[in-house]
Amino acid sequence: MRVLLPFFAMFKYSAFRLLFGIVLMICGLAASVGLLTLSGWFLAAASLAGANILFNFFYPSAGVRGLAIGRTALRYFERVVTHDATFRVIARLRISVFKKLIPLSPGVLARYRNSDLLNRLVADVDTLDSLYLRLVAPFISAIMVILFLFLGLSLIDRTLAAVLALTLFGMMILIPIVFYQLGKRFGEQLTLERADYRVRFIDWMQNQAELLLFNLEQVQRQKLQQSELKWQQLQAKEARLSGLSAALLLFGNGTILLLMLWLAGGTHFAQEGYLRLASIALFTFSALASFEILMPLGAAFLRLGQVISSAQRVNDIIQQQPLVNFNGSLNSLSSTQELAQTMETTQPLFSLRQVSFTYPDSHFNTHSNTHSNTESAVLHNISWQVASGEKVALLGKTGSGKSSLLQLLLRNYDPQQGEVRLAAEKLADYSEDFLRRQICFLSQRVYVFSATLRDNLNIASGNGGESLSDQKMRAVLTQVGLVHLAEQAEGLDLWLGDGGRPLSGGEQRRLGLARVLLNDCPIVLLDEPTEGLDRETERQVLNLILQHCHDKTLIMVTHRLTALERFDRICVMDNGELCEQGSYSQLAQNPQGLFYRFLNRLA
Repeated sequence: MRVLLPFFAMFKYSAFRLLFGIVLMICGLAASVGLLTLSGWFLAAASLAGANILFNFFYPSAGVRGLAIGRTALRYFERVVTHDATFRVIARLRISVFKKLIPLSPGVLARYRNSDLLNRLVADVDTLDSLYLRLVAPFISAIMVILFLFLGLSLIDRTLAAVLALTLFGMMILIPIVFYQLGKRFGEQLTLERADYRVRFIDWMQNQAELLLFNLEQVQRQKLQQSELKWQQLQAKEARLSGLSAALLLFGNGTILLLMLWLAGGTHFAQEGYLRLASIALFTFSALASFEILMPLGAAFLRLGQVISSAQRVNDIIQQQPLVNFNGSLNSLSSTQELAQTMETTQPLFSLRQVSFTYPDSHFNTHSNTHSNTESAVLHNISWQVASGEKVALLGKTGSGKSSLLQLLLRNYDPQQGEVRLAAEKLADYSEDFLRRQICFLSQRVYVFSATLRDNLNIASGNGGESLSDQKMRAVLTQVGLVHLAEQAEGLDLWLGDGGRPLSGGEQRRLGLARVLLNDCPIVLLDEPTEGLDRETERQVLNLILQHCHDKTLIMVTHRLTALERFDRICVMDNGELCEQGSYSQLAQNPQGLFYRFLNRLA
């Protein structure tokens, strides 16, 4: 139950609505109980009075009508208020979870599948609405209504009122224990099977092309059906337990009804006139009305196991610690010119000093131990500098550590040893907002949002706003060879779909390049920008990149040799080490160097 405490704390953000909803629920439940109780007494009293005895039926009938109308109105407004309050809390919770997710990217989130993260953020958070709607509010309402019922009935007979109240309180203690134990056994399993099915379904839908290509569609469908069958079996078990819970509550309610009928029939009511005799019906119908008090509790505690399991799955995400904490306060620089003014001519823009780095998943201790495992380290004792405005090409085989070096410059990760500096200041001393405004990064995988072409280009503005004109977008699309997209009937409003499926791999790469050309950051980091392009297109792309970065600092990762002579410096990496660096002409004339072997296809 302790796992639910952080979610109970979220109630403070909508405390008034939640309390008001409980008040309405108490009043509505009290009206419902009062309606059945008063109706039973009224019918019994009218029957006992007969036609020959004066009997004032106006007050009871008015009370019955008033309680009926009041119950309907109160239940309507109670539903409106409680659901509104719950949706507000869930919205706040979902935003809170999302805020916790953002700092975990990319290092920690890489351990989870995207479909699993989506399921936790949506389905598991939705399950938590049961905390208030089906657990807290009904439980508090039941306690208060039983107290009110005791106070009202004690005016007629304190002993019978106490017996009924104590019996109901006893069942309120027994119901949570019994039904929680019944639901606990399969609640966690049901939650996990539901998540597993949804993850498999999303993967199956997204990978249809590959599954059909390799003739695995039927195999994956069978696995999906097996997962669905397990989930349905657990749902059927839940339905059977719900029926059992209703049967047990009906049995308990019937037992209380017989008990009150027997006790009330043996009291002094039978010797004190027809109006007092009608009190037997009053107590009996009060016991019958208790079913409405207890029924919501059975279903609530039966689902408590699922709620706890969902809470654990959400906590598993939000309690993760980010690998990088942006606590720096250096954010006064806001443009390329200001950044250049802070550096002396002899001062490097980037400076790495004896940097060693290991990805957390392959490291025996991420932060507490400063010594990296040399066997699994991807970077070994790197000392490296890049001057402002310099154009640097990082060359090396796949897995040599080139992309990992860019990850450190972006501060997606921190090195276990050494330090990374920007303009003589530690990279960790800069605020995240400032750092992101200084660096434009193009990764190997260009993500295309399920939105329009305009929206996918507008993110290059850095603020997601309307700062980029259509004319500028079309000009850049022409440069990268994608103007045919804007020339279609929809123009820049062309819908690109999930993951940019209408685009080829080369078109997606060029869309990523268009974002780079539309961005004004002073530092440009590119990771294999020409991968998958033919030689002629590759040269055109590199021309555009070098032209765009004429007055910028450019660091480009590549394992291809096209146009490297146009870079100021070439750095060759191998097995996580910086093996050699220099100009194209210097490295090309060194027969013992790696670059010479790359150039002559000897590596």
